[in-house]
Amino acid sequence: MDTHAWRRLKHFLETKTPGWKLQNRLLISLILLSSIPVAIMAISSSLISNRILSDQTDQMHQVFLNQVEKEMNNQFKKFDELMLQYTYDNSSLSRFTNEDLTYRNFGLVNDLYTVLTNLRSGMENVVEIDFYSTPYQKIVTSTGLLLQPDEFMDQAALQSSRSLTRYGSWIDTRTHLNSRLERPVITYIRPTTIAGSNVVNSFFIVYLDAASLSAKLKANVSDPATYLVINASGNAVMHSVPSKVGTVVDFPHFREELMKGKNMANYRFTLPIDGKASLVNSVYSANRDWYYVSILPTALVKKETNLLRNLLFSVSIAFILLAVLIAIRTSKRIYLPVHKLTQRVFKQKAVADSKDEIVYITEHIQHMEARNDRLQKTVSHYHAHAEQYSLMSLLVGTSSDTTLHQDTFQDLPVCLLLLETDAVYLQAHYSRNDQFLLYYAIENIAQEVLNAKGITRSLMIQPGLFAIVYQPLSASPQQSRADATELLDAVRSYLKLNIVISAEYSERGLQGIHDVFQQAKHALRYSFSLGTNQVIIGGELDPSVSDQADALVEVESLILHSLQSAQYGEAQELFAQIIQLLKDDSSLTSEVVKAYCSQLLGAMMHAVGKDYHSDTETMNMKALTVELDRQRNLQEIERFFHTRFFDNLMASHPEKSSLERQQIEQVVAFIRNHYDQDISLQLCADLVGLSSSQLSRTFKKIMGMNFVDYVIQLRVNIAKELLSDPANSIQAVTDKLRYTSVNSFIRIFKKITGTTPGSYRKDAQDMKL
Repeated sequence: MDTHAWRRLKHFLETKTPGWKLQNRLLISLILLSSIPVAIMAISSSLISNRILSDQTDQMHQVFLNQVEKEMNNQFKKFDELMLQYTYDNSSLSRFTNEDLTYRNFGLVNDLYTVLTNLRSGMENVVEIDFYSTPYQKIVTSTGLLLQPDEFMDQAALQSSRSLTRYGSWIDTRTHLNSRLERPVITYIRPTTIAGSNVVNSFFIVYLDAASLSAKLKANVSDPATYLVINASGNAVMHSVPSKVGTVVDFPHFREELMKGKNMANYRFTLPIDGKASLVNSVYSANRDWYYVSILPTALVKKETNLLRNLLFSVSIAFILLAVLIAIRTSKRIYLPVHKLTQRVFKQKAVADSKDEIVYITEHIQHMEARNDRLQKTVSHYHAHAEQYSLMSLLVGTSSDTTLHQDTFQDLPVCLLLLETDAVYLQAHYSRNDQFLLYYAIENIAQEVLNAKGITRSLMIQPGLFAIVYQPLSASPQQSRADATELLDAVRSYLKLNIVISAEYSERGLQGIHDVFQQAKHALRYSFSLGTNQVIIGGELDPSVSDQADALVEVESLILHSLQSAQYGEAQELFAQIIQLLKDDSSLTSEVVKAYCSQLLGAMMHAVGKDYHSDTETMNMKALTVELDRQRNLQEIERFFHTRFFDNLMASHPEKSSLERQQIEQVVAFIRNHYDQDISLQLCADLVGLSSSQLSRTFKKIMGMNFVDYVIQLRVNIAKELLSDPANSIQAVTDKLRYTSVNSFIRIFKKITGTTPGSYRKDAQDMKL
């Protein structure tokens, strides 16, 4: 080994400044990081782009074929709509069938010729329009001829017309039909009926230029694909090469493959055509049993994809070279501050006056730590709110997840106290700000009394109702009763409020808190008979007390439901039952009865909302509560409710019920007259000057069913009538009733009637027989 050479290399390494190796590693890393991803992306992009371009070419043809089919249908639809002016029960055509068409009756023939000429001029791609009068067996053409059936030279059209009733029929492309029609034509036959009946008395026979329609198949002349429309017999109804219109498409296995896509929205396959592998896309049109087909040699698709692949490879290589050059320059620039940092680390120089990178990094870390401290406080604040929300969800039963409380409450029994104040009394005697101060004071008192006993959480369920969940060291029903009594005394001492506390105990901890919450809330109902400033344990109540409370609660709910549905007389009769129940209990004090009636009055006013007012003034809860407190006995309280609540309510809205019924009758009449149009809840609401929610609520109240169910039921009943007539097809009934598809109509019809439209029609015909 050459030790001299080794010493020179060692000396060279030692003389280098600290961190010199980092520059080389940085350069290599930048080159690898910049070139390898580009190379991978280049290869992946070329492969993926190749595939995407092939798929997009295929999808483009599918979309184009769907668009062509749609445009063709629109052409026929426009044509059909123009024809409807003369064919849909149009009495103006009756004179052309009531009189014989002869040259002697020149004026009549000339008028008919004018109609045919106007129709032809208003339609695209129409070669000739003829009128066939069946009563007199005469045919008038738009070219000015008056012919007998044996002179018409299109017996196929006449033969097809004899089997038509109300709807039209198509005859696919024919060539060299007669001397007038030497070009390929598509024939459409539209029957006309006697006004008010289904009796056919004449036909329009329309010849469309198949070559002109074929010109719409191709988007532009540079498109290399071939487009054609093939009927079920394999004939080219239309062809992007006009000379091939009407010819038979007889490529090997072509029709067999085409038939496989009959029940599919789009179908594609590859098949040799004229010695070239070709990609074939087809779209089946069930309306006329046609196939819209595009044929494109696969070599043309691969040519474009290969060009794209080569282009991507070239661009990728150029980017790799550029990335290497940028990496070399970038590594040098990045290395300068890094080199200073490595000198600071390796040589441990004293900190200079000017800050280097380490100082900046240190200050940044300190700044981030300060931000983290602030963020931690914010997270703790949000965690407390999330814990409160989660506990509320556990109480009301909307959630059973106790994850957030695992660090707070152990898996041990807990106690629940529900503290209720008279919210209506507070609203009547205190301002809103004072009420919030009282609620805050109650929460603070509960925390002060129960925090020393264990973990405590307080929640305001609603104004006047607090839930206190706590976990003492030894939770038990006796403990919860004792704590509730202590809390009751504390609130009474500080605030002088009338309150009731319901105490319950959950053996399963937070997992069973919802059940005990429901029990405690139910127990609060009995406070009206037990009085205020009590601790109520639901399981220890006298059954007679609970039965009476349940009876009052049941009647209360009926009253509130009647008020919400504007049944004010019914609510007044139910209120008499409340008074009778209160009279039957001689143990109730005047203070308890007034407190109960005050709460009931608040619930009733909330139920009627803005409907409660008088002609001269708007009554507020505070004034009514003060007036109610002046009543001395039940008779005066009953008279107060009748005169100050029910009489004012019914006097202010005597016409409400009749007006609502008139509005609903107007809506029902509109639906019956326009069932075959698009009907929406908002449209009907605008008709009677209501919002959609108001109309929905009023409609269900008057009609006993919601708006949508009524419209569906009406249309199904009309569908039954239409299906009884064999001349009405299921497709026609579907279109008439504005359903989006036959399948949708069948599904709704079966859901309402329990049978399909076809079965219903068969049963109706059997009954007639």
